[in-house]
Amino acid sequence: MYRIKIIFGSLLLFMVAMPHCLAANADALPVPPNTAPQIVSNDMRFNGAPMQIIQFTTLDPDKTLEFYRKYFENNAQKGKYAENTTSRRKMIGAMMPDKRLINVEMTAENEKAIKVFVSSLDVFKMEIPEKLARDIPRMPGTEVIQHQDSRDGTRKDRFVIMQNKQSVEGNAMYLREHYIGTGWRRDKDETIKTGEHRQLMFSKENRQLLVDMQRKSEGVTLVIYNEMAE
Repeated sequence: MYRIKIIFGSLLLFMVAMPHCLAANADALPVPPNTAPQIVSNDMRFNGAPMQIIQFTTLDPDKTLEFYRKYFENNAQKGKYAENTTSRRKMIGAMMPDKRLINVEMTAENEKAIKVFVSSLDVFKMEIPEKLARDIPRMPGTEVIQHQDSRDGTRKDRFVIMQNKQSVEGNAMYLREHYIGTGWRRDKDETIKTGEHRQLMFSKENRQLLVDMQRKSEGVTLVIYNEMAE
């Protein structure tokens, strides 16, 4: 359950951070009538599997949720879907007959508007994230939880979540030595909360890297790697 929460939460963070463009083929995913969706990314991979994500804003979340309930009842495998509500967001999703997993996440944008993300993932093409992140420096014993990458024109984004049992400062020291030693410039080295949260930022040529390290109550440190290149 802990890992599932990480994946869904970080995926939403990744989607919000991605550059948006006008929809070109957004009709490939279901949206309510009179909706103007935007494509979050034209070329995205989640753990190696092709993924499409669109977003739109609604002023009537209950009506939007009911639209997806009926859509999944009529189109999902055996008409079944899963639904989950937390204090911060509502989620509903189902496996489709073509083996795509379609997920819908709704989160408050402000007091009135609700932002809706609709994603489609070919789950049977997913790869082991450890293999996809083999080139990323990390301390021994680090587990790669998920790997996401996308392209938008000349821009490339890579978002990787890892965890280990080392301290925040131990991870920071390891990464400083690696990146400074391989010619990267350190642009940021900031303690957010002593012993619990630190951020490092490095740059080299057309690449910029932000590493966020957070100590969790479960006794592990999350290492979130976000690289952007033009």
